[in-house]
Amino acid sequence: MDHKSCLNEKLSVRRSAVIELLTKVIKIYCFNLSEMVQKLQNMAPRCDYDKSTPGNGFRSLVCIYDTIVLHLVSVLRSCSVHRQTMMFRTSYYCKEIESYCAVIDDAVLVSDNCLFPDLSGDYSKYVEILGSINMLDSSCFFGRSLGFQFPPSVGRIFRFIGVLLAIYSLSWEKGRSTLGSFLYSPRFLLNPEQRAERIVKVTHEADIEFCRGFWNLSEFGSHVPRIFCPNMAVNDLREINCGGSITLASTNGGFVYIAEPSSYTGPRPVKIRVLSYSHREILSPAGSPNQLSPSPYLLFHCHGGGYVATTSKSHETYLRAWAKSLNCSIVSVEYSLAPENPFPRPTEEVLFAYAYIISNAAEFGWTGEKICLIGDSAGGNLVMSVTLQLIQLGVERLPDGIVTVYSPFLLQYLLSPSRLLSCMDPLLHMGVMLRCIAGIFASISYCYGKDFIIIIDQFYYYLLHIFSNQHTLENRCSSISSDEKKRCLFYNFSNFCHTILCFWLILLRLSDPLHIHLSSSMYDQRLVDYLQSHPLTKEYTHKRTISQNFANTAAMAAGHALDNISDWIEKSAPKNLPNKPKLGRAFSLSPDSGTKIKKISGIAESHFADIIKNKIPRDPLISPLYASPKDLARLPPVWFIACHLDPLLDDTITFAKKVRDSGGRVMAVDLLDNLPHGFLNFTLVSPECREGSKVCLKRVKEAFGMMSL
Repeated sequence: MDHKSCLNEKLSVRRSAVIELLTKVIKIYCFNLSEMVQKLQNMAPRCDYDKSTPGNGFRSLVCIYDTIVLHLVSVLRSCSVHRQTMMFRTSYYCKEIESYCAVIDDAVLVSDNCLFPDLSGDYSKYVEILGSINMLDSSCFFGRSLGFQFPPSVGRIFRFIGVLLAIYSLSWEKGRSTLGSFLYSPRFLLNPEQRAERIVKVTHEADIEFCRGFWNLSEFGSHVPRIFCPNMAVNDLREINCGGSITLASTNGGFVYIAEPSSYTGPRPVKIRVLSYSHREILSPAGSPNQLSPSPYLLFHCHGGGYVATTSKSHETYLRAWAKSLNCSIVSVEYSLAPENPFPRPTEEVLFAYAYIISNAAEFGWTGEKICLIGDSAGGNLVMSVTLQLIQLGVERLPDGIVTVYSPFLLQYLLSPSRLLSCMDPLLHMGVMLRCIAGIFASISYCYGKDFIIIIDQFYYYLLHIFSNQHTLENRCSSISSDEKKRCLFYNFSNFCHTILCFWLILLRLSDPLHIHLSSSMYDQRLVDYLQSHPLTKEYTHKRTISQNFANTAAMAAGHALDNISDWIEKSAPKNLPNKPKLGRAFSLSPDSGTKIKKISGIAESHFADIIKNKIPRDPLISPLYASPKDLARLPPVWFIACHLDPLLDDTITFAKKVRDSGGRVMAVDLLDNLPHGFLNFTLVSPECREGSKVCLKRVKEAFGMMSL
């Protein structure tokens, strides 16, 4: 029978044959898995901090593999148990298999790396590798499998963040109000594939202002700590006025003058937030009840946010709990943010705040005895950098301890095994990391801003009939001004939307529960050929003539509720090859559309090149891994805290080893299981994150020498 007559009939495939085919597909994807995992396991021990502290990016990748395989086993088990039921949704499990197999496929392609290259060498040869990794299709990580590597409580947080990121991107790109964005957002809740596509799109294209705006959404929840966290006797945002240099004693018996911050935006007051669970003399206003004498301890804190976002206010969820447990003052520095205030402005402000607190201990309810510096993420980088600067300046009064939490210690466009995890992290995606690094050094050479326009009809997922005529789209696009077209990198993308719906495969459930029925008017011919010729489905495939009107009616009734089965079943080339058809778009992609997509990819690559072409200085005051062994040996006791699944894990391992090998005092390296970067901000909603916060608190108490932990 020829293809034309085939398209006028109904295709039916035995469901059990399709399930067996799914098993074969998994075997194809996992063919090299065992060998690759063995290779990673052989390399991992050589990169650990020590034998008693196993952990590095190689081990993290093995952990990801294990999690994926278990998810696949779970999906196949569900298929085996429920496949004979009438309500069994084969298409749903097809999508599940596709998602996790795609994760394996991507991970196999990019896992063969060392922790970091030679820091004293030439970095240019690594740019191409970084570019290829950044251009990988990472949509498989942000769909159904989003947050798969974390415990359920954290996975729910990440799925919420993913939906929020997709919704927020609509408002940012199109200038739509927040309410309008939420009205168009249900598809991101109901369709994981569309959410994944949106997340990948925005993480590759958004500018630094978008990243800042999204991360600053946490500021809207600043009232939450007042309800669910301990009440503070003191919670004030204060200013340290710039009245000239601050004098500190030096190690040689002289004095060191700490200049007031002035880089880029000139002198202005440094903001700090002071928290205390109890009223203390001088710290609290006169007449405050139950005033205690000054505490011998003070915790000096710097918040995270990639140097570009958030404030101490959004970090109160854990700072309040720490203030109560430690019963001492906490000072959190509100340092100025990039890109308006790039390096070294934040370092200057934190250094100045430290010098002021040392010189005016009583103002903060502190006797001046012991001070511990702690910072999460970018804040950890800051406290370490400031301490190194104190050492270089010869300041006598150094901190009594430093605690860094999931912090970066090398701000360069360099890869490591753990940094590959950023491909699946919506909070710390590789594209976002690159823009933050560029913003820190004020070297970003392009900016989309709010003028960035993407011409996409927001109803194309719901109004199928609009896309039946491509001229409709062309007429709509013709009304766009030439100036807008020049500013629109993705002009003509609406034509590509047409191809998405052209190959939709509509599943029809007829009376036979053992077969999968496909609408003859909607399925792709290559899928027909594939099912007819594959040995697992060939003998179970038969055709049934059916009224075309009935088929169309059934298709419209079921099509919008059921998932696509055609876009997973085609055997594809590796994802990083240029001719690899994107999942869900391969069957009906016209040559013209393919040319447009390649052109779009070329534009994206050129913008990526614009970011990384600017050389980042090898300065230990922003990348402590460049510090000399002599300076590292003089560091106060350091406690490192990182997460096995954090993209910045290798930064911690590498820097801790360098400090130890230089003669520095590394008191502990804690590697926490199953926690994400930024877990301190999720302590109110995740018991695992609360346990991680307790580890941080324990290390602070050790730095203070408190007897009761």
